[in-house]
Amino acid sequence: MSCPFVGKAQEKYTAQLKKQHATGAVVVVHQDAELEALVNGDPASTNVSQDEEKPEKTSGPHTKIDGYRIQIYMAGNTAQDKNTVMNWARRFKNSFSNVNAYVYFTPPHWVCAVGDYRTREDATVMLEQIRSTSQFNSAHIVRSKINYYY
Repeated sequence: MSCPFVGKAQEKYTAQLKKQHATGAVVVVHQDAELEALVNGDPASTNVSQDEEKPEKTSGPHTKIDGYRIQIYMAGNTAQDKNTVMNWARRFKNSFSNVNAYVYFTPPHWVCAVGDYRTREDATVMLEQIRSTSQFNSAHIVRSKINYYY
């Protein structure tokens, strides 16, 4: 009786989750390879030290979650205001090419907000870098739905 359970115990946890169940349901797991290694109890596969930072993903598969962005400019609701906000986004991308810039309309204003930060602390670190340039010293943190890249 213990034979079937021995095989299951040696199988990786996430592999068990991803198998098709008798009902036909399948669990899809989206996570970083390092997190998967930790969940599966394979610390040898985690090759990034605590002090080393991974580059922030800014494209590819993603989902929307609650988080923070940094608003760098807001204008009225005219076509000219939209163009002004888009120019601010271009100026920002020239200075910070690795951070996404978003232009959107939130009635009654056109807004330019940047970044996708899960925590206020992460957004604060970037806000300090942004404010250090004389062009974006009025930037501030706002709650937003953000793109979470996996």
